Amino acid sequence: MTNINEFPKKYDPKSFEDRLYKTWESEWCFLPKPSKTGQNFYIPMPPPNVTSKLHVWHSVMLTLEDIMTRYHRMKWDSTLLLPGTDHAGISTQVKVEEKLAKEGKSKHNISREEFLWECFEWTKKYGWEIQSQFRKMGTSCDWSKEKFTMDPDMNEKVNKAFVDLYNKWLIYKWEYMVNYDPVLDTVVSDQEVIYKEEKWKLYHITYFVSWSDNEIIVATTRPETLLWDVAVAVHPKDKRYKKLLKAGKKLILPIVNKEIPLIADEMVDMEFWTGAVKITPAHDPNDFEVAKRHDLPLNRVVLGKDWKMTEVSGIFAGQDFMTARANIVELLKSKWNLVKIEEHTSKVGYGERSHAKIETIISKQWFVKIEPIAKKVIAGYKKKDFEIVPKRFNKTFEDWIYNLRDWCISRQLIWWHQIPVWYWPDGEMFCAENEKLAYETAKAHYWKDIELTRDKDALDTWFSSALWPFAVLDYNMDDISNQNDLVKQFYPASVLETGHDIIFFWVIRMLLFWYEFTDQTPFKTIYLHWLVKDKIGRKMSKSLGNWVDPVDMIEKYGTDALRLTLSIWNTPWNDLKFDEENVENNMFFINKLWNASRFVASNLSSIETDIDSLEETLIKNYDSLMFHEKWILSRVRYLSDLVTDSMESFDFSDAGQELQTFTKNEFCDYYIEEFKLTKETSKYGDKVITYVLNILLKLLHPYIPFVTEEIYYRLWFSWKLIDASWWKVSVSRDENLEKDNALVFDVIREIRAIRADNNILPSKTIGLKIYAKQKNKEILGEVLELVAWIVKADSFEMVDKKPAWDNFAFWVIKAWVEVYVDTSNALDVDKEIERIKLQIDDTKEYIAILDKKLLNETFISKAPEKLVRAEMEKKEQALDKLRKLEEKVSKLK
Repeated sequence: MTNINEFPKKYDPKSFEDRLYKTWESEWCFLPKPSKTGQNFYIPMPPPNVTSKLHVWHSVMLTLEDIMTRYHRMKWDSTLLLPGTDHAGISTQVKVEEKLAKEGKSKHNISREEFLWECFEWTKKYGWEIQSQFRKMGTSCDWSKEKFTMDPDMNEKVNKAFVDLYNKWLIYKWEYMVNYDPVLDTVVSDQEVIYKEEKWKLYHITYFVSWSDNEIIVATTRPETLLWDVAVAVHPKDKRYKKLLKAGKKLILPIVNKEIPLIADEMVDMEFWTGAVKITPAHDPNDFEVAKRHDLPLNRVVLGKDWKMTEVSGIFAGQDFMTARANIVELLKSKWNLVKIEEHTSKVGYGERSHAKIETIISKQWFVKIEPIAKKVIAGYKKKDFEIVPKRFNKTFEDWIYNLRDWCISRQLIWWHQIPVWYWPDGEMFCAENEKLAYETAKAHYWKDIELTRDKDALDTWFSSALWPFAVLDYNMDDISNQNDLVKQFYPASVLETGHDIIFFWVIRMLLFWYEFTDQTPFKTIYLHWLVKDKIGRKMSKSLGNWVDPVDMIEKYGTDALRLTLSIWNTPWNDLKFDEENVENNMFFINKLWNASRFVASNLSSIETDIDSLEETLIKNYDSLMFHEKWILSRVRYLSDLVTDSMESFDFSDAGQELQTFTKNEFCDYYIEEFKLTKETSKYGDKVITYVLNILLKLLHPYIPFVTEEIYYRLWFSWKLIDASWWKVSVSRDENLEKDNALVFDVIREIRAIRADNNILPSKTIGLKIYAKQKNKEILGEVLELVAWIVKADSFEMVDKKPAWDNFAFWVIKAWVEVYVDTSNALDVDKEIERIKLQIDDTKEYIAILDKKLLNETFISKAPEKLVRAEMEKKEQALDKLRKLEEKVSKLK
């Protein structure tokens, strides 16, 4: 028998979670072991920012990846969850710049090497925090293979990838319209721009037709850019302008007084005011594309990066854009070109990180040519080289992959991978994997030693992240046919798990790169998890005050309770509404499992350790088992099959819910009570409960690894659960027996509901009579003593005819069974009637308040329909409650 003193009475996760993780890690439990199935399982963990703190997004990711990893490890697949961290380019650089500013320095007055050194020191100082918090989540990753995106070997792979694409003419440098963030002083991608609706002025400006009395009214929110308009565009089908277009008329650019063409382009919205728009290619991406199509000048920049007018702006040069706007508007008024000014709502772009207003500018940047690479990914997608789970995100994937534009990969930052291109003063470029090769190439080109200057720009962080799943395995990019054992075993990855919000940022770019480099998918399954919002469905943010710190949750409730909350939710594949109450409830559930396990430890003379032999014994002696023992074994077989199938199909929520339901309702609340009652008479009761608990702990382990490992140790004196086999239950399932016992469950549930509804104390007993026909009578008669034990009935019997209802306070008719409950010894009827009458009075008062509101014509006519409907539903619910309370009083009387 397990010494009960060694099995603490109280479930206290703080007493063992850190200890267990250290044991797992020190005993190398997370390293891949030789496969006993011939299968390998590999997940490259999405690298979090090295300086970030654990947040709910990380917690979901870690929980789901660890569930998969622990399951496959217990299947005895060779399993690898490979961790790493991202250099957090912008956030780290911003923090380092703030530190330098306090020291009276800036990135402009120290060398690049000194700034990089400062960044590395910063990540060394703060980078440990995220790893320690990942450990706190129980993440069973192989820390010995941890990677950092700025490691020297990772930098080499980034350079090799750039050179490879450059040599294939898939990377080029060109002037293009890009988003510029003035605070970060760098180009940012379209996906890093957040648009907000703001109130602006809409200026209606007259453009006179040259050599004509006609005019065209153009509406714009940015009159200051008209100084370098290159055209006015209208839709080719717009009948208002067909004659002018046919005649090839030109327009007079206001203030500047020069001719510009009137052009036809389908980009124009005919319904937007007059259907005529000014074209300023250097300051609007749509205008830029129109100008390219019509072979118009592209690079006439009137507004600089500093939001001041450039020198080409004439008398407005040097003015900030708002001052210039006001001055230009006054000048337009004086020249009778301004028709009117109206209020207008338009979308304005802001930097996702800096919150600065984004300016679109023409700038020479580095780009990846996407179309030829995307074709390879599309071909692989059509061949089903990889699957997307859940399938509904196939549409999102298709929307992106079929509409990709060339990818701007250059950024004006320091703490990123520097672009591996060197320049000779005459403009000649040399792309090479390192400086030595660049100089050798230049020398071979010029036949002499020359001085080169490296491109100052850095690569977009997603460029290095796109290499992640294979670069972390030390993939040989020089000779793809000559790979190390780790690559041969694990590449491509089994699963890429990440949030559905970065399907473009990361997932598609990994596919692009590795179809290009290897002609195969980098992963077999793309598992896209849900987002976590607050309990009323809002996005979590510190400004809203609804931010949840997972570490706080762990301190209050334990890691397992948090993991369970994040992996089980009511609407699978939809975003999770996080409620701390659910974490607390899951802690109560785990406490129930703990107490049940403690009960087993204290009530068995010995705990059998050979589960194979135990299962064989139970199968061999199946006919000698009691009804409830056969039933629980059948249910365990069902549960094992369901959880295994769900794990294979990535349906973790349903599997987790089934595990919880079985543990609480079937094992703890029902089977253990049966065990108590039949302990002395059952020949195999000890073996059955030992077997069931062992299987249950294994099935629960991927979800709640700490408590299951601790219980396993307490019962079997072994740290082996993390490496135990995922059990395939061999006991046959008996669905007819399960159906029979479901009837017993229903009867118990109904009687418990009567006790709860009437506030009958657990210490009070009731009387019970059950009337049933044919088979139901046999089923219930066999377990009547057990039912009475569970519902605390001191008198009970099966009856051959229906008792008189008047002799019983409560009854229920369900599934051809009639249950009669006598509460005369358990209930003070007068007091109960008095209590219910108070509830009736409160309910009537509440209905009166609702009636007053619903009879108010002003409320009905002015309130939103949704609100009125909600109030009507409240009244219906209150009336239903009143009816039930009055029925209850009637029964009691």
